[in-house]
Amino acid sequence: MTEQFEIIEKFEITNRGAVVVIEAITERVPGKPYKVEVTGKDNETLTTEAYKEWLLRHTSEPVEKEAYMLKGLHKKDLAENTSITFV
Repeated sequence: MTEQFEIIEKFEITNRGAVVVIEAITERVPGKPYKVEVTGKDNETLTTEAYKEWLLRHTSEPVEKEAYMLKGLHKKDLAENTSITFV
């Protein structure tokens, strides 16, 4: 079963690569590799492994989001309005 999510934020961790954030909270397990496809520059589809992490921001109320480290990709590889598809 494939699932597609809009990427709401992306950033780079030095010496590690691109991290993308999605709005949804899923049942995926942190640390486990998931095969994904992301849209790169010029609508090119890139296939890689994604590793789930949690982002937690404390403001007046805690906000949790799911983030995925994309193995072998960098922020510059990701176009605007990119989506991530779990395959």
